[in-house]
Amino acid sequence: MTTYLITQATGKQSQYITEHLLATGAKIHAVVRNPDKLPEVLQRPGVKVFKGQSTDFEAVFQAAQGCKGAFLNTFPIPGLEAQQAKTIAEACKKAGVETVVASTSFLTGDKELWDDKESEEIGIRSYYQSKHEVEEVVRNAGFKFYTIIRPGFIHFDFLLPNVYGNFPALPAKGELDHAYNDDATMIYTDANDIGKYATAAFQNPEKFNGQAIQVGKSNLTREETRKILTNITGREVTSRRRTPEEVEAAKVTVPAQKFNLWANIRDFSPAAAEAKDVEAKFGITFTTLEEALQRDKIRLLECIPA
Repeated sequence: MTTYLITQATGKQSQYITEHLLATGAKIHAVVRNPDKLPEVLQRPGVKVFKGQSTDFEAVFQAAQGCKGAFLNTFPIPGLEAQQAKTIAEACKKAGVETVVASTSFLTGDKELWDDKESEEIGIRSYYQSKHEVEEVVRNAGFKFYTIIRPGFIHFDFLLPNVYGNFPALPAKGELDHAYNDDATMIYTDANDIGKYATAAFQNPEKFNGQAIQVGKSNLTREETRKILTNITGREVTSRRRTPEEVEAAKVTVPAQKFNLWANIRDFSPAAAEAKDVEAKFGITFTTLEEALQRDKIRLLECIPA
């Protein structure tokens, strides 16, 4: 029975990947900071929990013993993120891990979109520079196989508790408070697709080796998104653009707002168009935002007032 290492195992992406791997009959070594607070998936048979930080070489090394593959997940703090990636990669390499799957962010490979003055002013450049450094660590670590997954805005960011860092007024009063222009769009990813693609990469590493896969095909305006939320829940969801003063204040209190501002000056349609090619190449169909939220309707209803 194959064993896989999952870092930052209590994170949402890690949980989805863990669930998919367990469904294949695999065993999981999960690295967590606090073993006393575990999500349900990490309490299932087949999961062995290891206490440790992603910057703790010895903790990761011990957890990686006997693992064929590892999911490299990092926390998006510039400086710390690359350090986490380097520590995990070095520990896994020493432990004999063959395959690494890492998650970064959509458009990380399109440096011309984020490595400029406009992106710097918005606050997005440092975020992407950090993701780029993580990818470079993975590419240059010398693993037999590696795959990079690049998700967009993940569907669980509309659900509790993540919604507070994205649309804090949604659970309070059913309002999508945002900084998008009317014609700006965002690429959305179903977290379940992250689990599907990561698991496929672990099971068929030769096919996925060296690939950087953009996960997600829904490229929607704020109004299109609002209608989806209303149609699924049957509850009225309104949309309101923050005032200039609110935008400034939200730069501190709503971290994800920088993606709203970035979307105002970038066209994501070419990236969204890649989805069909990715689906055809790997034979795994992407889930739309509407399909993902419909599947998780009960959780969405918890987030929108009746």
